[in-house]
Formats: sequence, C-alpha cells, structure tokens
Amino acid sequence: MTPTDDIIVIDPAAEDVAVAMRLATRLPSISGRHIGLIDNSKHMASELLDEVESLLKARYQVSAFTRYRKSNPSIATPSEVLTSLTNSWDAIVHGVAD
Repeated sequence: MTPTDDIIVIDPAAEDVAVAMRLATRLPSISGRHIGLIDNSKHMASELLDEVESLLKARYQVSAFTRYRKSNPSIATPSEVLTSLTNSWDAIVHGVAD
C-alpha cells in the first residue's frame, strides 16, 4: 500500500437511534376479543402459539384468533401487514421460540 491509498473501515454495529414510544393502551379485558398471533417461523414458535391460544381461550374466553406466519424469522413483519393486522385485531401476540 502506498501513502495515498485510502482504507475504508466499516463498523458492522447497528447504530439506530432509539425512538421513544409509548406503550399501547391496555385493553380492559380480552374476553370476547379478536387476538392476532404472529408466528416468526422459528423452530417451535407455532407450538408455543398453539399453547398460548389454548390458554387464552380457556382462561379469558377470547372470541377469535387469526395467525400470520412470517416467511423468514430474520426479516421484520412488513409494515403494511402490521397496519392491516392492527386494524382488524384487538391485540397481538408475537411468538418467538428457539
């Protein structure tokens, strides 16, 4: 290398600036509500959500469940999908398993 050659150093660390957000308003009850279950497609995520669904049905009389399964656990749920889901579901459970 000669003294005029440039070296570009790339830092692979994510440097996203955290945006302060408030939590969604808590529902007074989930009885009779429509709950969305997002399966991130990791190993055993579906089984975890099966159990969550079973418990919520039995304990809180949830009226309906709908699932969305991500095609790849490494990608975020597309914003248009989240918008659609939040407009039709009363609450969302996002399952993670390993």
